[in-house]
Amino acid sequence: MKIIGMEIFPLTVSYEVIEESFGAIGKKEDDVVIKVYTDEGVTGLGEGSTLGPFYSGESQGTVIDILAHYLFPKVLEGEDPFNLDEIHWKMDKTAYANTVAKSAVDFSLHDIMGKSLAVPVYKLLGGSPSKKVPVRWTIGIDTPKHMAEQARQSAHAGYHGVKMKVGLNPREDIERVAAVRDALGPGEVIDVDVNGAYLPKEAIHTLQRWEEFAPVIVEQPVKRDDLEGMAFVRRNVSVAIGACESALSMSQIQRIIKMEAADFFNYKIDRSGGLFKGKKTVYMIDAAGLFTVPSEQLCFGIGVAAQAHFAVSTSSIWKTPLGVGAGILRVAKKNTTRDMKDDIVFNTPLIENGYLHVPEGAGLGVELNEDNVRRYLSPGKCPILIGKKP
Repeated sequence: MKIIGMEIFPLTVSYEVIEESFGAIGKKEDDVVIKVYTDEGVTGLGEGSTLGPFYSGESQGTVIDILAHYLFPKVLEGEDPFNLDEIHWKMDKTAYANTVAKSAVDFSLHDIMGKSLAVPVYKLLGGSPSKKVPVRWTIGIDTPKHMAEQARQSAHAGYHGVKMKVGLNPREDIERVAAVRDALGPGEVIDVDVNGAYLPKEAIHTLQRWEEFAPVIVEQPVKRDDLEGMAFVRRNVSVAIGACESALSMSQIQRIIKMEAADFFNYKIDRSGGLFKGKKTVYMIDAAGLFTVPSEQLCFGIGVAAQAHFAVSTSSIWKTPLGVGAGILRVAKKNTTRDMKDDIVFNTPLIENGYLHVPEGAGLGVELNEDNVRRYLSPGKCPILIGKKP
């Protein structure tokens, strides 16, 4: 089996807005979906969501350019899709970083392999005793009262834990965390995401105040490049400190581990190279005695399916008390994806009663809905075929 072509779909979606310290996301987000063709007629789907160049350093344009002009012609064309190790080595040799684009490729190759062998992807990744993982809800920055109400609603809907955004004002953030803790009651872990908004000493003062609301973990308290500052914060507070924007690649995560700058990593396979790199990375984090909080880039059903296969096949992920992210519910605008009509795939992975269920079909278990793909095409853009179809 050889790869002969790739079709690239530039998409744009709007969904329920999330306010973060660096701005709002959801008003209009660009996405890239790919369909990889082989000479035996087996195809694979991939997805690359960047959340914009400020967040990941990539945009829809850069992802398309890297795929069309570098990764397909210099790496994928004529290659056996089962040669994952070789392909990832070549992708890294051909393009530095660009891990969102590489994730899309990785997803499509796993989809092809699963379909070729007539097994779901999670069986290629190690199997799983569990076919579902808990889901948490994310709350954007708002008044303490409104954030507390959202926390109550998420608990009532069956979500497992809350991720809350802060970072605009430390004094008000103390009130926000206090209100959410009061709404949830004792015991439930609160994941507080600062998105790098605090200075180190400001972070220490604020996080020390949050200690009384434990259990609390804190993502990215200081700027992504200030690893010395993050290590300083970690040494001076009792709450667990996590790296997110600082940890887009394996090499970045390795450096953070060496500097003892974090207790956990907010890890996203769809921005960090995909499933193949994800397995290596999580095992590295485990070996360092740290833990992983799974998350995602607010993808359509392709990315959600990949997340589900990865989560159920990785014990340190599906056993997490916090749950995975599920931004697709903001597209569905309800608490379940059952009978979802607005996705770009048929058989959207089921999210219901606070759990994400892994698809049981071959490969990723989803198929492209061509009509819906056309609905989401970015204004003024059309699909691009590189190479050929069988």
